Amino acid sequence: MRALTVKYPWSAAIAHGEKRIENRSKPMPVAHIGSTILIHAGAAEDENALPRDMVRQWPQHFRAIVAVATLARFHQAAKPLCCAPWGFPDTFHWELEDVRPLRHPIRPVRGQLGLWTVPDDVLAAVQRQIDLERTSA
Repeated sequence: MRALTVKYPWSAAIAHGEKRIENRSKPMPVAHIGSTILIHAGAAEDENALPRDMVRQWPQHFRAIVAVATLARFHQAAKPLCCAPWGFPDTFHWELEDVRPLRHPIRPVRGQLGLWTVPDDVLAAVQRQIDLERTSA
């Protein structure tokens, strides 16, 4: 399984908010359209990303797997700006669907640029949590 590293608070906006567009400089690899990925909160914070009162409502996690999502599709930003308020101009918008936050983020996990392969032990920890949530629902 692959993961996508996203800086905080954007990672929290995906996991706990309404952000379903991830802005990237490159198109989504076509082979990954429709695949399930993990959302990884990176080590860095984008301090000026969102208003502080909005950010305070979400948990603050770094170097952690925080959610599971589906890479639905992608498109190049259209003018006038599409996908507001989350889409940025001059980027590719990776569309996420079926986002499910993890109740207990998996950490520490070191991220990478682009889509990267999740180590087996991390994937097993995520799967245990998903299975536990399924049986308790």
